[in-house]
Amino acid sequence: MARRVKSREVAKQETREALLTAGLAEFAERGLDVPSLDAICARAGFTRGAFYVHFTDRDDFLVAVMQRVFEQFLDAVIATGNDARDLKDTVERFADLISGSPSVGLPGALGIDIHRVLDACARSPALRERFVQLVQIGAGRVAAATHRAQLAHVVRDDVAADAVGNLLALLALGVITAVDTGIPIDAPAAKATVLRLLGAVRGTRR
Repeated sequence: MARRVKSREVAKQETREALLTAGLAEFAERGLDVPSLDAICARAGFTRGAFYVHFTDRDDFLVAVMQRVFEQFLDAVIATGNDARDLKDTVERFADLISGSPSVGLPGALGIDIHRVLDACARSPALRERFVQLVQIGAGRVAAATHRAQLAHVVRDDVAADAVGNLLALLALGVITAVDTGIPIDAPAAKATVLRLLGAVRGTRR
């Protein structure tokens, strides 16, 4: 009995994953508004009935897809494992990503055009709320890396780690939007500037 219950749970999770994967592919190819639920379900190989087992409506599904995209993005870009280098590595990974380097392993900046995400957020309070939460999570992770680097004395300690995290998260959103809309970005110069600003002046914080 326990094995059958586990198998059902595994199958249920696999169905949800297949729907999310299909949705991400459809949205990346055709935008957030065009793909129908029928097209997404057909691509995943399931029916609408299976869809509604996992998601209450289209907005609920969009929230789940956006969460998946941003979590993958954050995991790929934000470095962990070396307290003294994590922040520097994070800045370098992000610069590689926006310059088209394959080192990070994500297509484009997010896989979905950021202007489409922002447009959807303007129309959906649930999506907007989750988007804000995900940006705050990203800022918090960058702030933690900043604090570790400050303790290792490789990042200036006269600025608050939380402020650095928020500023870099907002800067990242702006850069992604610029890339998405075709505004030229000199990624190596931007990386060098950010690292120089973070590394300058230590020991003056009171």
